[in-house]
Amino acid sequence: MLLLSKDLEVENISGIVHHCVRWLPIFIVFLLISKYVLGVNRAIKSPLSRIPGPWYAPLTTLHLSYAFSKGTIWKDVEKAHRKYGPIFRLGPRQVWISDMEAMKAILMTVDLPKVTMYAEISRDRTAPGLFGEIRPGPHRRLKKFLSPAFTVSYVDNLEFLFSTCIGDLIKKYVDLLSSSSSNSTPIVTDIMQDLHNIALDIMGECSFGKGFGQTNPSDSFDFGLEMDAKVWKSIPTAIFKGMTRRYQLVYIKRFLRRFGFQNEFDWPREMISAIGAVKGQRITTLDKVRPDLLQHLIDEGMNPDSGVKMGTREVIDQMAEILLAGSETTSGTIACFFLEILRNPEVKEKLLKSLPVLGPTDSIISSQKIRVGSEFEYLEACIKEALRLHPIASEMGRKIGAHPVELMGYYLPPYTVVSASYRELHRNSEHWPEPMRFWPERWLQNRPEGVPAPNLQAYYPSSAGKHACIGKNFALAEIRMVTANIFSRFDFNEVSGQDVDFRQYITMQFEHGSWKAFVKPRYES
Repeated sequence: MLLLSKDLEVENISGIVHHCVRWLPIFIVFLLISKYVLGVNRAIKSPLSRIPGPWYAPLTTLHLSYAFSKGTIWKDVEKAHRKYGPIFRLGPRQVWISDMEAMKAILMTVDLPKVTMYAEISRDRTAPGLFGEIRPGPHRRLKKFLSPAFTVSYVDNLEFLFSTCIGDLIKKYVDLLSSSSSNSTPIVTDIMQDLHNIALDIMGECSFGKGFGQTNPSDSFDFGLEMDAKVWKSIPTAIFKGMTRRYQLVYIKRFLRRFGFQNEFDWPREMISAIGAVKGQRITTLDKVRPDLLQHLIDEGMNPDSGVKMGTREVIDQMAEILLAGSETTSGTIACFFLEILRNPEVKEKLLKSLPVLGPTDSIISSQKIRVGSEFEYLEACIKEALRLHPIASEMGRKIGAHPVELMGYYLPPYTVVSASYRELHRNSEHWPEPMRFWPERWLQNRPEGVPAPNLQAYYPSSAGKHACIGKNFALAEIRMVTANIFSRFDFNEVSGQDVDFRQYITMQFEHGSWKAFVKPRYES
């Protein structure tokens, strides 16, 4: 009897368990639906409902996730600004602004921190590099010890490394031109690829102690360590592919984390071993020490949380993010410079006339000379105008903390994501007459009659405030030297029939990573 009772008890428990398991998926779906309905209800009743935007903005973020992963979010933002004005809502708690005073407030006065997206794309979101660090305290400490490596004087001391890479690009064009069987045969080069490669090599030389051999590949490339040159050259490609994948999957990562699944992306193992070897070599061999960013991190790098000296992996994290931020931004900006020069013949004619005509073996023009030389004023004006029309980061996402903020007469509740639309502000006719015109004359000291002065209050090519780009001096030096030295020696004309569009993951880049032009020498052959 007792055994029968126990059997019945076990059977009842088994039945209950089986019943629960059968209904568990339905219960989970019910919880998810309930959570979504409650979220939509809060979004509809939110103070953000006063802000203009599409009807579906309070309902979902799926359209934002898709646009971010495809790199087309800037197009949606541009259309929305045209339709709704300088402030609009595009998600349950996602707002974009392009008003000049509001922009100044969120960047400097209120000083909102960056959104969590930046931390998500780091290898370790709890201890990211400077680019991904969103916590005010650690960000401030990271920036403090990195800043000395990005001062004007420090960058000036790196110009000999810039010159090496620019010399490689000049040699590439000279070799292309000399390989032509006939002077009448047009020579074509992929400018976007050329600029991307030289940016990587400059970052390699100035940060890792050796370029990546991208600009003018050679079988004799020697890294100086017991490492296959092909492996070292492959590192940039691996990093960029990895970063693109991180950006595209960031929302999936966050969704899976809710269920306890942690997905972290590491840097390429070749890069980890290579930088570890370089770091070890510099510590043990004094003649390998160089005045570059890697050495600065080895000497001064401290963990911003603990204050303990950085280990090899922490140095690698910092260097990898700087490689990405430093090469993508400059190559994209210089490509837009070339694009505007080649598509505005009158501007190109003035620019070439203002620059000296140099031969392949003439000395490289330094950034210092360009910075102070009156003969380079028009080049400087072209650079500033390219940065206006094509700010490399078309927007910057900021997030309101625990306390509400008032902007443009609207009450923005805690944890609202507010994105600063730099590109839209730079193309606003209220601040920039004829905004779509590439008009370098705006920036000349003695402007021709009828040319408006630039509105520096509506100009954020490097962001502003505590999160302003730490590498702007480095980037400007590179942009100056590449443009001055290449256009002093070569002339270019765009290959017709190319459709140039942009994609934005973190920075704005040519969608297909390619843009071709005919190249010819300005010097006597």
